[in-house]
Amino acid sequence: MANSRIYVQDSIADKFVEAFKTKFAAVSAGDPLDATTNHGPQADSIQYDTVQRYIEAGKASGELVLGGTKDVSGLAEAHQNGYFVPPTVFLRTPEDSVVMKEEIFGPVVNINTFKTEEEAIAKANDSEFGLYSAVYTRDINRAMRFAKALEAGTVAVNCTSPTGAIDMPFGGYKQSGIGREFGKYAIEGFTETKSVCIAH
Repeated sequence: MANSRIYVQDSIADKFVEAFKTKFAAVSAGDPLDATTNHGPQADSIQYDTVQRYIEAGKASGELVLGGTKDVSGLAEAHQNGYFVPPTVFLRTPEDSVVMKEEIFGPVVNINTFKTEEEAIAKANDSEFGLYSAVYTRDINRAMRFAKALEAGTVAVNCTSPTGAIDMPFGGYKQSGIGREFGKYAIEGFTETKSVCIAH
């Protein structure tokens, strides 16, 4: 799971973006087995190159406001040869652009704005993927409206991935897969159901 699209209420967007950039940029990059690391490398050179291609595509379509280079600040010398990608943020990226439509799976995020709930839901659902989504609000009624409307296997309220529980079903909508892992839902995937019809 990787949060690659964030929609922010237009009235607080500027304040949110500055706070997000500050938090997102403050990484401790290094060995993911080290407890002090919160920013590990890409799995291999193939994924690293894939993320770099998405970053270049993002530069062509959106406004780069953080990252976009190949240098990760604070990276220990022992890890200089790893496949590290710096936190990267784009603003005002067109909804039909490659980086908004495809899964990046790297430290790259697009932040766009919305005015109404309906607009936010429509933009969030305008994707062929639907594994995990999140909504942040002080209004529980709004949270429940979003939870019902978002086309995702998990909807988190005031938290985000990887928040979950081992006994809750986990899986996606649309191209993010069918079926569920964990709990009784996972057991169903390992069972064979037989229907018997008897005329009497």
